[in-house]
Amino acid sequence: MADAESTPIRDESGFDRGYEGHARRQARLGLALTPAERLRWLEETMDALRRLQGRAAAPPGLAPPAGE
Repeated sequence: MADAESTPIRDESGFDRGYEGHARRQARLGLALTPAERLRWLEETMDALRRLQGRAAAPPGLAPPAGE
């Protein structure tokens, strides 16, 4: 079995390789943001998740909850 340290994080095409490569790229992107930008990203993400919360379980054709 290949050692995690010897496994390349990116393949020849430049794409992330596996979970570890993706996680490292996401961390680098986050570290490039200022604290204010990180907070804005978090607030926008939480708003989007709140709008989507519970919709996967609703049967097709069911009206969305009041207020949306």
